[in-house]
Amino acid sequence: MSNISIRAVEKNDMLTVYEQICELEEIFFDIKAFEIIFLNNINDKNKLYYLAQDDKGACLGFISCHIQCLLHHCDKVAEIQELFVKQSHRGMGIGGNLITFIEHLLKELDCVSLEVTAQSKRIETHEFYKNNGFKNSHLKFTKTIE
Repeated sequence: MSNISIRAVEKNDMLTVYEQICELEEIFFDIKAFEIIFLNNINDKNKLYYLAQDDKGACLGFISCHIQCLLHHCDKVAEIQELFVKQSHRGMGIGGNLITFIEHLLKELDCVSLEVTAQSKRIETHEFYKNNGFKNSHLKFTKTIE
């Protein structure tokens, strides 16, 4: 899709991002708690938030990427936290464009790798990441803190 542009998320994009994250996670989060996290994150230079939009300004997708200096890499590593493309626009290259855009930014920021985690049930998502150059090199274990 050639008529998309990618731009940094702004404060007034909060509701758009909220709707996309709720759809991605299949849950409605507390909007006030979400807003606090959103505003904190868009003001953090180590958290990159970008939107893909069409030529009319309609949001088609979103990517967030967090950068950390990790001891076990002894360098800066980035991780995609969320990547979402509207269902009606999937398969048009928007997700791949968002990844390519982030990769260019991360190179400028001297990051040594880009990681992503996807729930084990999201088989199509796994294939998407493989098709975009990611390798399945780790297992992720999680535990709820009670």
